[in-house]
Amino acid sequence: MTDLAVPVDIVVHEGMDAVQAALDGGLVGVVGAERAAGWLAPRSAYRPQLWILVAGDEPVAAVLTTGRPATAATTLVEPWWTSDSALAAMLDRVVEAARARGDVAVKWRTAGEVPGAAINAGFAPLRPPHGAVGTEDTRGAVRWLVEMPHEEPGYYAQTTLFTCGAVAALMAAGLRGAGGFTGDADDRDRELEYWRRASNFPACEPVGLAVATAEHLGHGGDLRRVEVALDADGPVLVEDYRGFDLSFRTELQSESRRRAADLGIPISSERVTVAEIARRVAGGELALLLIDEEPMHGEHGPHWVLAHASDGVDVVVIEDPWINRDTGETWVDTHELPVRAADLDRLVRWSATGYRGVVFLGR
Repeated sequence: MTDLAVPVDIVVHEGMDAVQAALDGGLVGVVGAERAAGWLAPRSAYRPQLWILVAGDEPVAAVLTTGRPATAATTLVEPWWTSDSALAAMLDRVVEAARARGDVAVKWRTAGEVPGAAINAGFAPLRPPHGAVGTEDTRGAVRWLVEMPHEEPGYYAQTTLFTCGAVAALMAAGLRGAGGFTGDADDRDRELEYWRRASNFPACEPVGLAVATAEHLGHGGDLRRVEVALDADGPVLVEDYRGFDLSFRTELQSESRRRAADLGIPISSERVTVAEIARRVAGGELALLLIDEEPMHGEHGPHWVLAHASDGVDVVVIEDPWINRDTGETWVDTHELPVRAADLDRLVRWSATGYRGVVFLGR
């Protein structure tokens, strides 16, 4: 730990009740009401911890940390410090704990510009998002704890409850230089138009999403090869429908399979493994992953994310289009989000049968 003029200790308050109690105990007057209010968003499900570095009897640095379950990243929310040595001492402890937990990245989140102190501590600024549903003014930086060089995608957050598949695919298109988001006023039109082409109403199922993606990319040859891995018999993402609602969605999925055949899109019924996903993404492919949100949020729901980087073995980095603003999340939390293989295995499955849907985009 970095030396300070007096002995230091660090106190960790875990859970929102403990965070509230620490702030009520006098810390608000030290760090300021605005910062304290940002620390008090209802993050109970996202492992909140308030770290306070104390020198003598006085706090000299503090930060709230948070992170989704089933992911391998910790976010520092608006750190406060009195000196560079105090900040360094606190970060030493926070990063040490993150490593011990198996994290791959530590992020710095701030309402203003990323400060020089963060850069000096090894944090690299994240590129501003194209769109982030009201959190665009937040800025962020990341310190990778595992070497994994890769291209940073342009981030965009879905603006509806149902356009995750379209947004994930358009972020992938941006990495392929093929008409993704741009940050202009037309981005939401792009989001909705893509969803209309890919939708099974309201969800995007794997084959329909693959067809829309192949058509958007200009499907051809090995450079932009699109493949589907889906180990399910019959239509998918229709578990709660009956009668006409089921039949017309089933018909749409049959049409998607006919279009996939016309485009030469391979569809494998073999269950793809997480090891294969990691290997292929590390080799330069992209993967649209159909996940169950429950391991991250505690509630079941089908959702699409984009896997765009990997160490090839145990870590896959995703872009999650969904920002849970009600719990204090911003785009910094959902962009460049690493997931360990064991957690990805829990995430990439849906329904009571646990089928797995993945759309691969070749190099």
